[in-house]
Amino acid sequence: DDGLLHLSYGEREFLGRLTPGLTVSLSDADGRPRKTLPPPRKSEDPEVVAEARARLASARKELRAVLGTQTRRLYEAMCAGRTWPLARWRELLATHPLLRHLVVRLVWTASGEGLVTFRPTEDGVLLGVDDAGVELADDVSVRLAHGTLLGPGQVEAWRAHLADYQVDPLFDQFSAPAPDVDAGQRAVRDGAGRLVVARDLRRAAQARGYERASTRYRYRELTKDFPDLGLRSVIDLDGADAWDEGQTTTTGTLTLRRAGRPVPLDQVPPVLLAECYADYRAVVGTAPSPLP
Repeated sequence: DDGLLHLSYGEREFLGRLTPGLTVSLSDADGRPRKTLPPPRKSEDPEVVAEARARLASARKELRAVLGTQTRRLYEAMCAGRTWPLARWRELLATHPLLRHLVVRLVWTASGEGLVTFRPTEDGVLLGVDDAGVELADDVSVRLAHGTLLGPGQVEAWRAHLADYQVDPLFDQFSAPAPDVDAGQRAVRDGAGRLVVARDLRRAAQARGYERASTRYRYRELTKDFPDLGLRSVIDLDGADAWDEGQTTTTGTLTLRRAGRPVPLDQVPPVLLAECYADYRAVVGTAPSPLP
């Protein structure tokens, strides 16, 4: 509850704190920093000390896993357009001992009588893009910002703001373009028909979170799941042998599928569609260079 990892040696206690860089720093009970846990004193039980050391190692390992999982969940929440009432957002995210360190690396919006964009700081202040403090009404809903929800001027202003404050974004919220789709359209085809080396295609897909469709021999799809939405992004290809990826193959289409069936793209959450389209363009090699 206090956001600290308490490590007892019996006679002494040491504390672990999560740093803004998402590592665990150590100090003694008086707040003096330590690089490592010290060896036991003669009067201290070696088993108790060993348990404290094991707990620290386990906490560091678990922290990496938890932060990775929560980063993915926040990304999916952005794609899904998930909202939180302000009080729940503060409780579950903004003041959480671990997640608050992720929250401050993202831009958020609050909707009530209008749309307000802001960024939380480490000390709990909500900053607008103009560096002024933001006050939110109790009845607003909070969600993650995205470039498709903001005007070009706001996007560029937030890019400059994050650069000025040297904030390392948890993930890119502003670069993904929204494709033009017709009612009932079920596939994007503007990257299809490119001749590429299968290995290069697969590596580009893996860098964006995609995996080869499950097969021991030949695969025809690269997939990325969004479990909370029950959707799968699928980039297809003419086919490649799993054991000989030096061969060339031809790129195919992008579809979003639910239970194996393509979903009309105009029914897909707009942010999710934009993000998957950005994946598609990057994987098949038609994306422009990333913006700075």
